[in-house]
Amino acid sequence: MKNTLFLLLSLISAAAMAGPRTGHHGDWIVTCHPPKFIQEKPVKDSQVTAFQEFEFIASQNTDAQTLKVWVNNKLLDVNITPLPSGYYRIVGKLPEPLLEGKAWIKVTSESNDGCNDLRAWNVYVKK
Repeated sequence: MKNTLFLLLSLISAAAMAGPRTGHHGDWIVTCHPPKFIQEKPVKDSQVTAFQEFEFIASQNTDAQTLKVWVNNKLLDVNITPLPSGYYRIVGKLPEPLLEGKAWIKVTSESNDGCNDLRAWNVYVKK
């Protein structure tokens, strides 16, 4: 009897560990599609004389409420505009222009089906 109970509990715990995880909406995630971040401006590894504003497009499966943007490890508020295509246009602005050095832009978000993704790129500021 003890062996049977132990075997049953072992099978249940193994199945629970091997089962799918849940997303932030409470749904089971079997497969998911991470959000994509494209068409960044200024583009990756570009050189500019000053850096203050940037923009990019997020895919239609992006959960806009989970989108976060950092520039040089400082979290920024950004404007998120839904486009007719279902994509999102994200525009950000630094409080003061960066006149020298490097701007490291990092974006994270979850998709509507619970995956997450990270996109980072550099913009170099040279006089």
